[in-house]
Amino acid sequence: MLRIDRKTRNLTRLQNPRLPEAGIQERYDLQQMIRNCSDAFFQEIGEKLLLVGEEVQPSNFVEDRIDLLAVDQEGASVVLELKRSGHKLQLLQALSYAGMIAKWSRDDFIQARQRLTGKPVREVEEDMEQFLLENAGNVNELQRVILIAEDFDYEVLITAEWLNENYDVDIRCYRLVLSVEDEREFLNCMCIFPPPEITQHTIRRKRCGTSRQVSLKNWDDALASIANPAVVDFFQYELDNGRENYLQRRNLYFRKDGKRRFFIGARRDNAYVWQYDRFENDIAFWQEKIGLHIEVQPVNSEQSLRFILKSKEDFTRFIETFNGEFQKVLEDGFS
Repeated sequence: MLRIDRKTRNLTRLQNPRLPEAGIQERYDLQQMIRNCSDAFFQEIGEKLLLVGEEVQPSNFVEDRIDLLAVDQEGASVVLELKRSGHKLQLLQALSYAGMIAKWSRDDFIQARQRLTGKPVREVEEDMEQFLLENAGNVNELQRVILIAEDFDYEVLITAEWLNENYDVDIRCYRLVLSVEDEREFLNCMCIFPPPEITQHTIRRKRCGTSRQVSLKNWDDALASIANPAVVDFFQYELDNGRENYLQRRNLYFRKDGKRRFFIGARRDNAYVWQYDRFENDIAFWQEKIGLHIEVQPVNSEQSLRFILKSKEDFTRFIETFNGEFQKVLEDGFS
């Protein structure tokens, strides 16, 4: 890193000590810095990630721990492994963790983030829903690996390239460089694999081979792919009347007493309703108010509820119930 002096038109090279020489330890310094300022670090490496856990045990069959575990906005799990200096076993270790994490359910990720943040399950669920771009239930369809180190052995980089090009495994390697000027320290993170010019022009594929939608410009675009006219009409009416929403996930949010109680996500042929908290006999309640066809069932370790709306009558009955009898449910209290 070079310091610029505009007055003299000079450049001064900063000192670049190794992390061990500067007394920066892998777990107690570097890992804690990233954990404490995860948003800033993820922005620095050009990733949009939500930190899920630190020192995560990926399976009951091993004692090892994942340094950091995250999810990206498309729901892929991301294993982050840190090394101050390079080690040729870093990639093997991370791949084994990714294989174990592949068996995790969505609830496992919720529980891991709950342990990390100390928040109630409902708040963790809401955080994740707001972060993700796709509908609930798509967490961990894909697994990714991010390696972070000062140096990388040739074996690591050539294996990462082989796995990426031949088996479409998403592996990224970031090199850390420490720069020092007087008492100030600066950490630079450079992507050395894959080359930035490749990643900037690449769209990651799903397992089925189709590309994922990265972003939506407006609600007209979001509703254009919806085949069910009842879903489109309902969403358009609610949006026109100022309903709280999240465009990128095609979600509408429904509040009572200042708290989010439901979100409804638009799908191609129906709408997906998520009830954040449970109340006594809630399954029978919704079956009675809307009908047995809504496929109501517990989710999130039975701490939440979900059901499906398809017809104009379904949406009408939901809104009437939400604005009417659901208020009595709140007055009686949730279980």
